[in-house]
Amino acid sequence: MTSLSFRPGPDFLEQAATAAWYFLDRCGASEAAAHVVVPTAAQIPGVRQALDAAARAAGRPRLLPRVLTLGHWLLDLPPEGTPARSPAARLLAVQQAVRGQDWLRRAFGAQNETAAWGLSQTLLAICDELSARWLEDAAIRDDDEVDGDDRAGLLQGALARTYAHLSERFLGEEARIVLAFWQALSGPDDPLPAKRRALRELSQQLRGPVVWIAPTPPTPLEAAFLRDAAELVPVLQVGYDWSGQDQGEAGWYHALLALWPEARIAGDDEGALHATAPAMPVLPPRRPSVRVVGCARFEDEAAAAAAQLVQWLNAGRRQVALVAHDRVVARRARALLARAGAPVRDETGWKLSTTRAAAALMRWFDLLVRDGDTAALLDLLKSPFCLPDVAARGAAIALLERQVRREGITGGWARLRQMFAHAPANLQQAAGDDEDADQAPRRAAHALIAVLADEAARWPRGFAQHPLATWLERLDGMLDGLGMRAALAADDAGSQLLDALARLQDLPRDETGGHATLSQGEFRAMLSALLESVAYKEPSASGAARITILPLNGARMRRFEGVVIVGCDDAQLPSSAAELMFFSNQMRRELDLEDREARFAQQARDLAEVLLNNDDVVLTWQRYGSRGEPHHVSGWIERLAACCARAGISIEGAAAPQAHETFADVRGMPAPAAEPALVPVRWSAQTYNTLRRCPYQFFAGRMLGLAGLEAVSDELEKREIGETLHRVLLTYHKDLQARRERGETLTEDQRLARLGEISDEVFGALMAEDGNAIAYYRRWREVLPSYVAWQSAREAEGWFWRGGELDAGIDLPMPDGQPLRLTGRIDRLDQGPGGAHAVLDYKTQSATRLKRKLAEVEEDCQLPFYGLLRADAAAGSWVSLEGAREGAPAAQREVGLPDFEAAVTWLERQMRDDVMRLRQGARLPAFGDASACVYCTARGLCRKGFWDSTAVPALTS
Repeated sequence: MTSLSFRPGPDFLEQAATAAWYFLDRCGASEAAAHVVVPTAAQIPGVRQALDAAARAAGRPRLLPRVLTLGHWLLDLPPEGTPARSPAARLLAVQQAVRGQDWLRRAFGAQNETAAWGLSQTLLAICDELSARWLEDAAIRDDDEVDGDDRAGLLQGALARTYAHLSERFLGEEARIVLAFWQALSGPDDPLPAKRRALRELSQQLRGPVVWIAPTPPTPLEAAFLRDAAELVPVLQVGYDWSGQDQGEAGWYHALLALWPEARIAGDDEGALHATAPAMPVLPPRRPSVRVVGCARFEDEAAAAAAQLVQWLNAGRRQVALVAHDRVVARRARALLARAGAPVRDETGWKLSTTRAAAALMRWFDLLVRDGDTAALLDLLKSPFCLPDVAARGAAIALLERQVRREGITGGWARLRQMFAHAPANLQQAAGDDEDADQAPRRAAHALIAVLADEAARWPRGFAQHPLATWLERLDGMLDGLGMRAALAADDAGSQLLDALARLQDLPRDETGGHATLSQGEFRAMLSALLESVAYKEPSASGAARITILPLNGARMRRFEGVVIVGCDDAQLPSSAAELMFFSNQMRRELDLEDREARFAQQARDLAEVLLNNDDVVLTWQRYGSRGEPHHVSGWIERLAACCARAGISIEGAAAPQAHETFADVRGMPAPAAEPALVPVRWSAQTYNTLRRCPYQFFAGRMLGLAGLEAVSDELEKREIGETLHRVLLTYHKDLQARRERGETLTEDQRLARLGEISDEVFGALMAEDGNAIAYYRRWREVLPSYVAWQSAREAEGWFWRGGELDAGIDLPMPDGQPLRLTGRIDRLDQGPGGAHAVLDYKTQSATRLKRKLAEVEEDCQLPFYGLLRADAAAGSWVSLEGAREGAPAAQREVGLPDFEAAVTWLERQMRDDVMRLRQGARLPAFGDASACVYCTARGLCRKGFWDSTAVPALTS
């Protein structure tokens, strides 16, 4: 086997191609019989172009030999009788083994399912590294006493010999534990032993010379293949010379090796070379254009990178690259490039877990585990992959979200089903019933909930263990039941997700998978680990000119017309993986695996190669991290900048943040004119109160529809407590009325006991869901005695409960002939002496606070509004449901509105006047007081606090 090395740089491929043709000519073999092997498919076009150019330069255009990767070459072989185990099968086997090792999980903090699967993946990775490093010809021999056909025995023998060999070293406890795992977890059907057998078989079938061109030394597995091949055919190995021993012209290559001695690979004269190398090299006259751009923040760095790439394309450059050394910045730059319409080819291999298809799948498990959690429910329904063919789907989801947020529903399938209990229970009936088109969204919402709830009911619950086949069967049924399969198949990422899930169907036929049992949480964690391990292959942009996004090591042996490298700060260049117990840097040194220093050295070589191969390179970095911590430029870049500064050349610069200057022409309080077509047709007390509080707030929220949706919160809110108290009192008073109609009479103690029973029953369900309700329950128990006493005193005066939670509506005649529809729900209606009626409004406020409302009746019109809804109401009162104080029960509970009928008359006249002015285009100024602005979502529109004057503007219709 012949080995050659050349300087990395723009001439490397030309030199390698010339050497390859010379070698093939001396071998006397035809081009068709030769193979040129490169590490990755991305390097094939460059090598083919170099071979063609070298042949033409020699005056002999000729057919090119086959240029391919080793992986592609192995596809020529027929499949083995026993295929290698899939990554999922191996991962499942390790997880089943680790699950019983409590001490190991505790040591790694892997107490939950997700962490346990992560630990299993790490163990597999380290075992594969050990196999790649040590399982070569010296360990697997054909002259072993073990029968060569017994693969398992052959492998175990090799493992035992290697373990004994390594154990002779001074090993720490961590390394010994890792070796024990390696011995236990390795099998003959693992990918690396299987690949080693395939490579040996491939080497036996060679009929022509092999040329190996690579920027890095071959791995032990590849080196074994080259040795096997060299026994039968001529082999040429061409690589990079990083020794710096070439005593030619001191140029850019020698300058970079002097600046970054980490990149140097020791040669025979290494000691002499170091003795003569200057501390700071002289900057050569022939060098690429290098710029170092410092950016203040993450967004600035992404914008600077995207702007530079677009500028190059606009200048006529056809092939430029973005090296994604900071993947987060690169992803943001990718979004900015897409917004600009730039053609992009992404080679970084984003994880499948980051796609919206994978998010929809995992959101289903969130919904399943949390028993109908509404946040997960809304996220899943808003995904285009879930139940995409349901009629009125968009309107149904919007209705569902409004009701969930309005009522503060946080989950529970039973409660979700009750939201639209009167609607049909299946999708076909919901889609085909056309009796009332206004009810279509409500029917569709109920149908959506029913389908999801029924599917969730089919899944096993809790922590029970079930065979893997059961979970896969349920997953397959869910994809069809929710209509996700067809929707995913029509999406690029979705189709790749389906392919990944389809490969799981073979797991039950595996020896371990056939007996494996998982809980629901473990199955979910397995899917999550699978999605994390699969790379999403994004469709490439077509066209001759494009931007290639690639990792730093993906730029090896490739040239571009311009390169931007993001993430060149000291926190990320060089980058390092976090060290874990049992997988530390010290343990890697003991087992002769690649350690942190070796990875740093390779990154230095990769960075130097980019600067050697390309004529225009821009390096960007952030001055501040995500938490505001200060960063510095990478030490490697700092050395380069210092060398350039010594020669009087500055390569450092800063990206000016893209600031957009605006001028606010604030002339005073805004007062837009009402659009008559946007005036609401239906009015509630809350709608009218908004108009009274601040006309501009009414304009933005009610007329323009800009009111934001309420947040879905897991916290127990006061409104939910109020609704609970309403249910308690409604049940209690219905029970009293039924007993009174039957002629039963209850003493005050019996009434108190009955109200306590109902309170326990209603609050019990709420406290089971949220322990925070206990404090509200105790406060309510203090109210019960005085409430019962007040109710008894009220009945003694002749006032009896007649109804509660009454939905009411009337049409209020208007001067223009278009009636005004008033709607609302009356908390309580009492009937008194002579058939008179009174409306009561429950409030979770103290009686003292309610008495202050008497002066605000023209701003909070809810109680008079009840009087409009019930024309027969002669009185109105607020009823406090807060804690009791000393004094008469009536004084603690009830605050009546004096002159109730006069207040109702005033409200009717005022509403007519206000709505008519709106219909005539009245101005709507933002004159709300401070209390109206506290929770106002339109504050950013009216810009209160920036006006020149707070005076109310002159209003003209």
